[in-house]
Amino acid sequence: MEIKVEENIAEEQFVENDSLAFAFESELEDYALKSSLFKIELKPYQNHHDKSVIDTMKTLTFDKTKLEFYKAKNWESIIGGIIKNPEIKFVDSLNIGINKRTLENILKTKIESDKVTLGNLEQTSLFFFQFENGILESIKYEGYFD
Repeated sequence: MEIKVEENIAEEQFVENDSLAFAFESELEDYALKSSLFKIELKPYQNHHDKSVIDTMKTLTFDKTKLEFYKAKNWESIIGGIIKNPEIKFVDSLNIGINKRTLENILKTKIESDKVTLGNLEQTSLFFFQFENGILESIKYEGYFD
């Protein structure tokens, strides 16, 4: 009797596109800060570069979606998060529940994997797209934080 072992090693596909990664980050940040969907939680955070300065970690949550922001005195930036709700739409026609073809059109790249990462050259801004049965299940974002 022959036992067949199925190899299901998910290959990750990396799409390098600085301007698209920046646009996605910018649009997600803009969307999150303007949307009334999110519950906001603030926590003080000691600045690494100047111990006398207390900045803020800002967490935005909605159902299964969670976004993290770093807020200093005169600027605020998204640093990470996970999106699992179809209600969250931050790029034209990009949201949970779309098929691979829709993402292919947005990225202008053929998708050949269930795990697709969009990032910039330095990989300081990364979007991880996870598909299941051809449908987008989650979007994870990792940004640079110093």
